[in-house]
Formats: sequence, C-alpha cells, structure tokens
Amino acid sequence: MNLIKSSLSNLKGHKLRVFVTLLWIIMGITSVILVSSIGNGLKKEVLESVNKVNPNKTRIYFEPTEQNMANFGAFLQPFALKDLEELAFIEGVEKIEPAKDEFNMGTMYYDAYFDKKVTYIDVSEVKKDTKVKALYGRNFAIEDNDRKVIMITMQNATDLFGNPENSIGQGITINGNVFEIIGVVDETSVINNEDNDMMSNMYGGGYTYVTSYMPKKSFDALANQFSYPGEIYGLDLTVSKGYDLFDVSYRVSDKLYELHPDIQGSYTPQDPTEESKELESMVSNINLFITAITAISMFVGGVGVMNIMYVSVMERQREIGIRRAIGAKPRHILLQFLTEAVFITVCGGILGIIVGFIVVNYSSNYLPFKAVPSANSLFYAFAATVITGIVFGIVPAFKASRLDPIKAIYK
Repeated sequence: MNLIKSSLSNLKGHKLRVFVTLLWIIMGITSVILVSSIGNGLKKEVLESVNKVNPNKTRIYFEPTEQNMANFGAFLQPFALKDLEELAFIEGVEKIEPAKDEFNMGTMYYDAYFDKKVTYIDVSEVKKDTKVKALYGRNFAIEDNDRKVIMITMQNATDLFGNPENSIGQGITINGNVFEIIGVVDETSVINNEDNDMMSNMYGGGYTYVTSYMPKKSFDALANQFSYPGEIYGLDLTVSKGYDLFDVSYRVSDKLYELHPDIQGSYTPQDPTEESKELESMVSNINLFITAITAISMFVGGVGVMNIMYVSVMERQREIGIRRAIGAKPRHILLQFLTEAVFITVCGGILGIIVGFIVVNYSSNYLPFKAVPSANSLFYAFAATVITGIVFGIVPAFKASRLDPIKAIYK
C-alpha cells in the first residue's frame, strides 16, 4: 500500500509529463479499437455476403481474343436475346437471364428515339454521390424522383436535335417509355465520378466515361421491364436443385458455341467458390493488418512510457540515493518505478477504451457498414497496455534500482 501511495504521490508531482504519456497511450488504444472495430464490421459484412451466395447460381461471361478486344460491345455480340429461348430448354436450367451490372458498372444500353431519329444511349442511375452538372437546362431536383426525366449527353443531344439547347423540354422514347429531357450533361463534371475512375483504370487512364442519368425509380423500372438492353455482356444462370452447377453451366457454354459458330473467344462459367475464397482471403489480410496496427500502436505508446520513466529516473536520482542510504533495497526501487509505469499505462488503457468507443460510434455514421467493437479486442487492447507498461517500464526501473546511492545523492 505504501508503495502505491508513494507512486501516486510522485506522479501527482509531474502532472504534465503524465498527461503527455497518457495522451500517447490513449491515441494508441483508440486507434487499435477503431481499426479492429472497422475490421470486425467489414468481416461481418463480407461473411454475410458469402452466406448470401447462391450455390445454384453462376454467371457466364465471354472473353474475346486479343484481336477482337477492341470490337467487344461495338461489333462483337456474343449474346443475343434469342439465345435465351434455346438455353432455357437445356436440362437442369431453372432460369437464365441477361446479367445485370456486368460490364458497365451499373449502366444500361438502349436505343433512344425522337421523331424519326435514333441514337444509342447509355443510362445510369443518379446516386447521392454522383457529381454531375448541367451544361444546358438544369440538374435533378427532389420532385424529379417520381417523374420520368433524364439528363442526356452532348452526343445524344446532338444526334437527336442537332443543337443541344433545343433538346431541353423534349421527350425521347426508351423501351416504349417517354422521358422528358431536363438537361444536357457537362462532360467535365463527371471526370471524378467513381464509375469514371473505374473505367479510366480499366482502359489505362485518360478515359472520360459519360452517360445519361435518370432518377433511381425510373432507372429501376426500366431495368425490370420485360425487354432487356440491346446488348448483353453476360448471362446469369440458375440451376435446378439436384443438378450439378458446373455440368449444366458447361452445357450452356457448349450451346452458346453452337449458336455463335463464328465467334472468336471463349464462354467461361464463373466459379462462385472463387469469389468466396477471395473474400475469405481478404478477411485474413484484414486480421493481419489489424494485428500490425495493434503492434505499432503499442510500440509507440511503450516508447513514450519508457522515455518518460527515463526522464523521471534522471530527475529523481537524489531521491533514489537517499532512499537507498536509509535502507531501501534495489527491488523496492524497481517495484516503485515499475508500479508507476504500469499505473500510467492502465489509466491510459481505460481512458483509451472509453474514447475508442466514442470514436467508433461516431465513425460508423460515415462508413458504408457498422463498425463492430468486440469484447476480445477490448480485452486484448487492455492486456496489451499492461504488458506494455511492464516491458517498457522495467528497463528504466532496473536502471534506477542499480544506481549507486553515494553518487546519486551528490549529483
């Protein structure tokens, strides 16, 4: 008890130094809890995605030869709507339909009509984070969510109306639906969009991906219509129960070769287990990353504790010498400094856990998933602080216990 009282008394006399040390430890523990909570949340999200994978469903996509890569989508059409009628009769096929969001990152392709003119139009859903401006006309408003409106590209406006300014307020027909044009997309405003970044990376940079936009309700209604987009880049296959997924998918691929005998490329069924393995591998990497962050944070906090304790030993050499001279043994000096180091780290650990909880709850509002703090991570974080206090506090404590009392008194 006297040892604890003495340690607390010494710590009170150096409040600023203790505060700085506590701050280092709090920041370290907070970062550990935050990163581990984000990792747990992401892990939970990934596992839920894996569990949602339908073992009876796969996707068949087409890989063109290198010579035909440039023509893919423009002239090379490996799938056609009429293929679905014959593929549906293959034994074991429960359902087969055009793949959604395959090649176009959430974009649909259609023919758009005005009067006797027609243009090929790419349509995307306008999302909350979509950064798009109107060069002519206006941007979307809240009331447009329940209306059939569209912002078209400069190319589409030129094809249908000649002068893009003349397109504002006109109606174009897409899949039998009439959409009012409220604006023409300013192509410079979509350069930093997420979809454009993906396409730019796919084609080696310098690529500006511009589409037309419509509200979510209209986009979803168009996507769910009986008629599909004019070009298909993949097929979603659902196999009946009792049939082997790969056996049926390869039979579908063989049938596609029969339907497109002159095609130059290969039809490849996607292995759903591959995606699961990739997700599980990603979770393992996340755990390794969290472990590395924990080690770095604890090391930084430990170095801070060790530095502070070294300074304390240097400043209190006279005190140590006097205590040794009146009968204090080296182990008493060792235990006192070690107690101070552990006390600082434990207090910092408790405060770090509290601050960490607050930061985790706040950060969840800005994440696409909920950060999940776990009891294990809190226990390990707290245990790590105690171990840090012992490991990094024992060196300066040992040095203090080895001081020569005579030299220490006269320094």
